[in-house]
Amino acid sequence: MVKISKFGEEFLLLALRIDKHIEGYVDFYIGPEKLQKLVENEAITAPVKLLKDCNNLLSQVGSHGYRKKREIYLEKILIAMKTSTELLIGAKISIEDQFKRIYDVDIPPANDSKLKNFKEEFSEAYEKPEILGAYMKKLRIIRKVPKSNVFAFFKKALNITKNKTKEIFGDLFPEGEDIMVEVVNNNDNDDKLKWACYEWYLGNFISRIEVNPDFQMYWTSLLSFAAHEGYPGHHTEFVLKEKRLYRGLSQFEHSLLILHSPKLVISEGIAKTAINMLYSNKEVTEIGLKEFCPDASEEVSLEKLVLQDIAKGKMAQFWYNFAYHALVDKYEEKELFRYAKYYKMFSKDEIKSEIKRLNNSTHSKNAFLYDLGINLIKNRYGETPSAKNFRNLLFNPILPSNLD
Repeated sequence: MVKISKFGEEFLLLALRIDKHIEGYVDFYIGPEKLQKLVENEAITAPVKLLKDCNNLLSQVGSHGYRKKREIYLEKILIAMKTSTELLIGAKISIEDQFKRIYDVDIPPANDSKLKNFKEEFSEAYEKPEILGAYMKKLRIIRKVPKSNVFAFFKKALNITKNKTKEIFGDLFPEGEDIMVEVVNNNDNDDKLKWACYEWYLGNFISRIEVNPDFQMYWTSLLSFAAHEGYPGHHTEFVLKEKRLYRGLSQFEHSLLILHSPKLVISEGIAKTAINMLYSNKEVTEIGLKEFCPDASEEVSLEKLVLQDIAKGKMAQFWYNFAYHALVDKYEEKELFRYAKYYKMFSKDEIKSEIKRLNNSTHSKNAFLYDLGINLIKNRYGETPSAKNFRNLLFNPILPSNLD
């Protein structure tokens, strides 16, 4: 039983109460069930009251004898919650200020010069410069994992990445750790956002990963998805932080994930770095050909597949720019389509799905976080962190400003 102070309970109640205003604000909660039930059964709390409660908690942080590093961490999370409540009340806060206060990171302007050779690199990797769009459409059909294979293939990818994670980092996992895989389909539901995969952390060292067989489910992506969502990505991070920080050290702030908080930037950075901690681009391609490709003889050469995998690494920068143009530069939908279609590598379905995500109040800023998170880690630790540095990210509470 984790012992939580009155301050900790009020902290968790505040987050759960904000979640009643912003659906999905709390991505997972594994804290005391009594607090969750209390919030479920009470009337919705007015944003003005939430702001008052948040300010009260901020004024108390320094009076509980926490170490300075933890005080700062709690302050940053509370500032993020305060900003979210101010936005609920109607405060006008620029996107740039929102990012600094909610995510503890500056949001640089879109840099389309970084994508100067993006289209050419894709054309070279795919060898179809004149008909790249049509060729990409064909590949999306050829490389799509058959529905009947999705569950088994994703489970296999998880097993491969878990074994490699243990090989590199040792057996980090507590007894009972597990991932359940569920094949879902939300393509026919216009109200739901589309994800290729989504990891839901359930607590007690267990996750459920939902896999959508009809959206971006290609044999070339399976290993990266498994690393991102499972080993050594999201699931691994949440298991280790539950074990060490929540259960071991009674740090209540690690019993939940607030999507609008600095923690998400680090989590997405960890997940985006995960596949590079396990394998080179060549190894990813070789495993994919051997384990998931339906007919390797029908594919291009190993060298070309590796080039394609490298070229896809720039997509985080593209989607960052796309989001910036949408949310900061206020591009209209037709302008966003024109911007994306110039590169000829994205399907209409992918573009529409991203625009829908950018219009969702809970997930609108996610597209920024992948690129910001991975760049923070790269800038601090180099292109690929050492195993020691990556373990530090998995086990310890890290703020984006810690990596500046």
